Amino acid sequence: MRSSPGRSPPVTSSSRFLLPLLCTALLGIQASAATLDEPLATFVRDTGFNGVILVARGGTVLHHQAYGHADLEAGTPTTQGTRYELGSVSKFVASLVALKLVDEGKLSLSRPVVEVLPTYRPDTGARLTLHHLLSHTSGLPNDVIRAFRKDPELARQTLPLDEAVTRYASGDLQFEPGSRFDYAHPNWILVKALIEKASGRSYAENVRALLAPLKLKDTGTFAGDFTDVPSSARGYEALQPVPKRKSVPMPEFMMCAGGAYSTAKDLLTLTRALSQRKLLSAASLKHLSTVYVAEEGYAYGGRLRSMSLGGKERPVLWLSGSNGPFKLRLSRSAADDLTVILLSNTNADLGRMGDVSEALLQALAAKPPRG
Repeated sequence: MRSSPGRSPPVTSSSRFLLPLLCTALLGIQASAATLDEPLATFVRDTGFNGVILVARGGTVLHHQAYGHADLEAGTPTTQGTRYELGSVSKFVASLVALKLVDEGKLSLSRPVVEVLPTYRPDTGARLTLHHLLSHTSGLPNDVIRAFRKDPELARQTLPLDEAVTRYASGDLQFEPGSRFDYAHPNWILVKALIEKASGRSYAENVRALLAPLKLKDTGTFAGDFTDVPSSARGYEALQPVPKRKSVPMPEFMMCAGGAYSTAKDLLTLTRALSQRKLLSAASLKHLSTVYVAEEGYAYGGRLRSMSLGGKERPVLWLSGSNGPFKLRLSRSAADDLTVILLSNTNADLGRMGDVSEALLQALAAKPPRG
């Protein structure tokens, strides 16, 4: 069932403060050459933001600045090419991979899971579909997160995917599939199993195949320690009084839930390619932009919300990622072709990052390009 995107929450005080600065920066300046450096430098100074901020209208990048350090101990500065963990935005990437296989006829959104995975628990597998998994309406209990919280060392275990499915994604259903929303990570263990079974290749290979036409050299997947990824940022739980590094290992069976990485520029290319229908069919794009749980604004692997931009209500893709100290906010109005991306590796406040995203979108929409 198609429903309207969830409405955005009230603008917070920090957003109210930043919006006038951004609008002032755009006044009298052609948007393609607008300077956002000063107001964003104020945000960085006042909040101690460490990471990358990108703002774009269409394919024109209005602001792409790196702040602080990717590795404090080594003194390595953040660059535009620094790679960041995407946290739960990995679920959005996994949704794209799954929908690509739907386009190819290898998966179906409505086919029972047990028809693809015949060894899966039959009573549950006959009721679950890929749609339920992608929309977090499966009813599967969040056994994997409970297990990790009880014993954090389990995140370092090497576990075959089929065993992970049995151990963490086969619990008794908490409700009838499709009847409620529950943000449960076992959904994505099953999504990975479906993708690999239907395609006959690893999830990582599927991601590479999906992204190959876009030539995204700084986007991929990882398992284990993110520090093994070249050009990657190090995660810091705190910077004061001394830097406190924190690394959250990623089990391979959780790759769809949190094992993707990218840069701001690659994320811009990826999200614009979707709007330009370079990756998925029109039918799959409709699924991707359909909110299935109205009160959550949740579609497949991410959220959409309604925002007033330039005096018009617009559906805005609103992606939020968090894995330990790595934080991500991506906001995109496809109708206006406006994109804002913030990436951080120092446990930044996601609420403030969201405020900045919202203020930037509103400021740009209030000052459309001339001509």
